Amino acid sequence: MRELLKFSASLLQGPCSKIKLTNVSCLTNKGKYMKIISRLVFLSATVVLLLGSDGMAQESKSTGSKTMADAKIGFSFLNGSGSSTGLLFGGAIDIPVDKKLFVRPELNITTHAGTPIELAGELKYMLDVESKNPYYLMGGLGLWFYSGGSAVGLDFTAGTIFSLSNSTLQIPAEFRFGPIFQSGNTVFQVALTSGVRFSLQ
Repeated sequence: MRELLKFSASLLQGPCSKIKLTNVSCLTNKGKYMKIISRLVFLSATVVLLLGSDGMAQESKSTGSKTMADAKIGFSFLNGSGSSTGLLFGGAIDIPVDKKLFVRPELNITTHAGTPIELAGELKYMLDVESKNPYYLMGGLGLWFYSGGSAVGLDFTAGTIFSLSNSTLQIPAEFRFGPIFQSGNTVFQVALTSGVRFSLQ
């Protein structure tokens, strides 16, 4: 946990370098207000992700749904002032609000120039919870941090969950797209990911 906090602090304190995300300019002093907000949200979400599963388990008892976590890997495609293809590694927690609706804090790391890292807050809606392989939709806000600055993006996701025979593990498959807004420019991301999903209870 101590190492993760040090890593988070180093991301937030790092100076703006010459590396750009698909040739988008680094944020200037006009973006200081957004950076302050982004840092506060980032630190708050980090604390949430570090919480133990006990509190989440108590919350899920009232909704009838389990608190789930997943780890994923896939491809990320950026297109704006230039284009870039990279790998995406991520993890998230599905915290139930009711039987079909979940709040989802999410952390994604990509291999694009500047090593962009996204901290996202999503709402996840299950379309058919009774199905063996349910479909779902997600949407939310993402805060991006990379060695050239920071940015804000929107995430829109469609996916399905495949259940494994004789196992509690599940396999999610997702298609995600959305704009990333930077100073004077917009980059669009498309991501294709899969991974493993498991219960925290």
